[in-house]
Amino acid sequence: MTNRTIIVGMAATFIGLTALLLVAGVVVSPVLLAVAVPFGVVSYFLWYHASGKLRDRVRREAARAGPTEREQARRRARTAEHRRSARRTAGATDGGFGGAAAGPGGGGPGAGGRRDPRDRAPPTGGMTERDAYETLDLDRTAGQEAIRESYRERAKRLHPDGEDGDEEAFKELNEAYETLKN
Repeated sequence: MTNRTIIVGMAATFIGLTALLLVAGVVVSPVLLAVAVPFGVVSYFLWYHASGKLRDRVRREAARAGPTEREQARRRARTAEHRRSARRTAGATDGGFGGAAAGPGGGGPGAGGRRDPRDRAPPTGGMTERDAYETLDLDRTAGQEAIRESYRERAKRLHPDGEDGDEEAFKELNEAYETLKN
């Protein structure tokens, strides 16, 4: 006997009980109509599961949602690490001048001498604004309320004490929030 057979049997049983309670509610007492409602709801969900529609809906929702927060955090962490290693490598190849040879614009070759001021790291050596917005998955025009909501939502998922907790991603999330909350 398969799980589907068991679920179909349970759905049929609940449908029968629902019908019986409906008839008894009309004939005997209207109180039984109120009892029939939960049985009807359970019958519907069992049928929905047995027909395979529930499985299909869950798969569609999962495909639409894309990668999980944890996977996105790992990608961002890898990207940030690659950027840091690229900066260290660039600093080593320009004679240790840290980009001073690029000219007064501060941009590297092909940058046209311009840089977005939000790409600069804060004086404490923390995360740039651009990285912070990417970490929180927000547009740069997002206000303080949107920043706080995004932070709280992600913090609940990534907190190390939680079920899907990721300590490194949580630390990165906190750093991004600290960068943007001022």
